[in-house]
Parts: sequence; C-alpha cells; structure tokens
Amino acid sequence: MKKIAIVTGASSGIGKEFAKQIDSYGFDEIWGIALDQEGLDDLKKENKTKVVPMALDLTDNESFELLTAKLKKEKPAVELLINCSGFGKFGRYDEIPLEASCNMIDLNCKGTVKMTELVLPYIPEKGRIVEIASISAFAPIPYVNVYAATKAFLKSYSVSLGEELKPRKISVTCVCPFWTKTQFFKRAKTTEHEVISYYQVMYDARKVVKYALKCAKKRKMFSLYGTTTKFMAFLTRVVPTKLFLAIWRKQQKFKKKYWNK
Repeated sequence: MKKIAIVTGASSGIGKEFAKQIDSYGFDEIWGIALDQEGLDDLKKENKTKVVPMALDLTDNESFELLTAKLKKEKPAVELLINCSGFGKFGRYDEIPLEASCNMIDLNCKGTVKMTELVLPYIPEKGRIVEIASISAFAPIPYVNVYAATKAFLKSYSVSLGEELKPRKISVTCVCPFWTKTQFFKRAKTTEHEVISYYQVMYDARKVVKYALKCAKKRKMFSLYGTTTKFMAFLTRVVPTKLFLAIWRKQQKFKKKYWNK
C-alpha cells in the first residue's frame, strides 16, 4: 500500500510551500491538487518525491468524482492531508460581487469539508490532517467579512472534527496564520483603493509552514506562528467585540475611506 500525502492549493503560496517542505518525509507520492496545471508541473520538477499533479476545481462536483474514483482504485494510505485551497477578497460587501462571495464559501468551506471527508476513509491510525484557517477566524473582520467568516467555520470544524477522530488516533491541526507573504493579496485586492492599509506584521511563508508541520507532528490543536499572532488570538478572547471592531476600524482608517462618503 502506497503511503502518500495530499496537498490542496499546491501550485502556489502556502500550499506549494507545504508540498516542498514534506518532500523529505519519505512519502511514496505527494498528490498535488490545484487549478493551475503549470504550477503543479513546476512542483513536480522541484520535488524529489514523486508528485502526482491533479488539476481539479474544488468547487466542482466532477472534480470530487474524479478524486473519489482515483482513491477507490489505488486505495492509498493517506498519512497526511493538508487543505490549503482557498481565497479571500478585501472590500465592503457591495464592492465584492455576490458570485465571488459565494465562491469563497464554496471553496473555503464546502471544498475543505468535501476533501476532508472523502479522504478520511483512507487515513490510517495516527494519520494527520492540517486545515488552513486564519487568525481572522478568531473575530469578525469588517471589509474582509465573508473570508473571515469562512475561516471561523474552518476553525470550529477542525476542532470539532479532531475530537470526533480521537478514537481513530487521527489528529487535526488548525493553522491560523497572521498576514503571510504569498500571492493571496494579488487576488484579494480587487477594489480601486487600498482597503487594508495597515499590516502589523508580514510573516514569511516558509517559517509559517515549518512551524505548522512541527505543530502537526506534535498533534496540536492549533498552529499560531509568531508573537503577534498569539497575542491577537489572546486579545480576541479578552477584549469585547465592540472594542475590537473599533480598534480595527481606526487602524485601517475605515471612517475616512467609507463613512464620510
């Protein structure tokens, strides 16, 4: 039986970094899933471990049918599942097309749940699941509202699922990065003006991923890389939501950008 890892969003950003960093883990294969075939082909050239590129759209049922068929045929032992596929949009509710907001929910939430639960029958005892959420999962974030809500869903889903999987000795680690330097921002910045203009910190994707894998190895519930990330998670637990929103509004100068128009 082949021992494999599956990484979604593997063609770029955090997903690609995960696929690169687990290259030395001794898997027989790494199944890389993403829309960008070219990015997957590049990963295949860069990794020593055999990369099986799968150009799938995780908002399309047909993609899941193809994945299901492949899993049934090969019956691999999926020792590590890393769900990185997702995207966000910055802007007021009426600046982001409704279709884009719904697509965020479809990919970030439904796509992750489908991937996880289709693969679970093939995850052996002591297998690991890594779900990529965000620090935004810990509080409502205006002008990033749908994205933050999808990550709050993933946080709750990951923790609850991890508890359900304890009898099978399968761990779920919810990774909640702060701002991380990736191509995420290229897709997120869609309005004419700079919606998000204040970034407390911008972390290196390599360090975020390295720490996340360390947490997954230790079967931790969460991975919060960096002092600022840990402090922000703590802050959301002790500061009233109304005050937290006021601080966020002031940091990003939302009154100047939106309230006086």
